[in-house]
Amino acid sequence: STGWSCSCSRRINKCYSFLMMIILSFSDSLYLQGTTVMPCRFDWHQTGSQVIISIYAKNSLPELSYVEANSTTVNVHVMFEGDKEFEQKIILWGVSDHLVAVNLLASKMEVSLKKAEPITWARLDLPSLPQNQEQENTNHT
Repeated sequence: STGWSCSCSRRINKCYSFLMMIILSFSDSLYLQGTTVMPCRFDWHQTGSQVIISIYAKNSLPELSYVEANSTTVNVHVMFEGDKEFEQKIILWGVSDHLVAVNLLASKMEVSLKKAEPITWARLDLPSLPQNQEQENTNHT
């Protein structure tokens, strides 16, 4: 497969710098007028040391797509098929040590994260609290 990838060192600094260069160089067109926010199917799988998130968006535009990640959150922004955009914020179930790679292929984007500990994640994201439970927690603080 032909695609775009960003392989990163121990920390995401090199990848982050590279992605920021792309974002800044295309800042005028990053949020294109007339884009349509579209849902995309995404799923994930894991190995002993990594979690891989796949976002299925055909004809992704690498110059306008990016991933931001820290130890507990991943933000994905994909521009595809010219005028469509997908954005997803994922609060991770487990803790990520660092972003390993972002591969942008013809039919999908793959985000690889290194697990902080080699444990099996029960799910990709933390379940959100029901709204009434969130309000109770806020009232007690």
